[in-house]
Amino acid sequence: MNTLGYCPSGTRLHPNPTEFEAGIFMAAYGSTAQRRRRALAISLLTAKHTARGLLFSWPAYVLALAVFHSQQLHALAYLLLLVPALILSVVILVRGVRDDYRRSVQHVLLPSRFARALLWPPAP
Repeated sequence: MNTLGYCPSGTRLHPNPTEFEAGIFMAAYGSTAQRRRRALAISLLTAKHTARGLLFSWPAYVLALAVFHSQQLHALAYLLLLVPALILSVVILVRGVRDDYRRSVQHVLLPSRFARALLWPPAP
C-alpha cells in the first residue's frame, strides 16, 4: 500500500501513515537537502508573487514615483494616500506566498527538479 500522496511539486505523506512510515518521512523531510529546497521554494514563491504584484499594480508604483519627484507641496499628500495601497500590496504578497507554501511545500518531500511544478502547477 502506498502511503505517499500526490502533490504537483513533490510527495506528501498519506493522512493515516503508520509510525514507521511517518518516522521515515520526517527523517527525510528534516534532511539538509530538503531544508535547502524549502528555502529555495520560499525564494521562488516570493519572486513569483512579487512579479505578479508588480504586473498588476504597476500604475500605483509609477504614480508614487512621479509624486515623489514632484516639487509641489500637495504631492506629499498624494504620496501619503498611496502608502496604504503599498502596505495592502505587501500584505497580499505575504498571504499569497504563505498560501502557496502551505499548499505546495509544507510537509512535502521536494524532488531535485521541483521548481517548474512549483511556479507553474498543472491545471486541476
